[in-house]
Amino acid sequence: MATTEQVRQHYAGKDLAARLLAAAGAGDGPVTVDALAPYDELHAGGATSTAALLDLLGLAPGTTLLDVGSGLGGPARLAAHRHGCHVTGVDLSPDFVDAARELTARTGLADLVTFALGDGDRLPCDDASHDRAMLVHVGMNVPDKTALFTEIHRVLRPGSPFGLFEQMRVGSGDLPFPMPWAVDAGSSFVETPDDYGRALTAAGFDVLRVDDRRAALAAAGGPGQDGLVVVFGQEFVTRISNNVAATRAGLLAPVVVLARA
Repeated sequence: MATTEQVRQHYAGKDLAARLLAAAGAGDGPVTVDALAPYDELHAGGATSTAALLDLLGLAPGTTLLDVGSGLGGPARLAAHRHGCHVTGVDLSPDFVDAARELTARTGLADLVTFALGDGDRLPCDDASHDRAMLVHVGMNVPDKTALFTEIHRVLRPGSPFGLFEQMRVGSGDLPFPMPWAVDAGSSFVETPDDYGRALTAAGFDVLRVDDRRAALAAAGGPGQDGLVVVFGQEFVTRISNNVAATRAGLLAPVVVLARA
């Protein structure tokens, strides 16, 4: 079973902000959200998928959005940029939090987007303190999803939407490792849409919709391989290839779930 420290190590990386800014051609000046998108939206479908998820959440200026497992901050910045909402990102990787803060400052969004170091099962947030929440490609590292969703439910106001975009198991068979989120099966916790539904229900959510995004993303594409290599290194190419192969084989699918607290 993956420990918190193992997950931190999996996503560790030095000088991340500097590397991303250089790749985006930012120099010493400001950088746009769009320029960073190939490097900070490191999930299936990239910024296109993030935008679709955000549209489901009904965001508006003044809305408070919690991004659990916020990574380099791309989805959080896109939410603030497109919708004018206030976003709090929480991630357990110190390297990701440091990079997210620097990149956010360079985009001029620090008044709307903040980041905190924390674990999903002990969120540094008060009860009923947020209007919306999202989870983007995080659950594959989480063995106890009911505990995670229960904690997210705690910090949401009653009736608040919770949007998830996750890699889920849709077919039987062994996954090819390494995957982007895990080096082997012992640290991978991919589950089915039904498993997610049961965990959400147990945590107090109502599941409103479940969408398999394979067809949509086949047309939209995703973050370029070069961008992922900038963040994680050349060895990540094999992980991407394995993820693509598992999706084409019908083992995995990128799935969107919308729930309500």
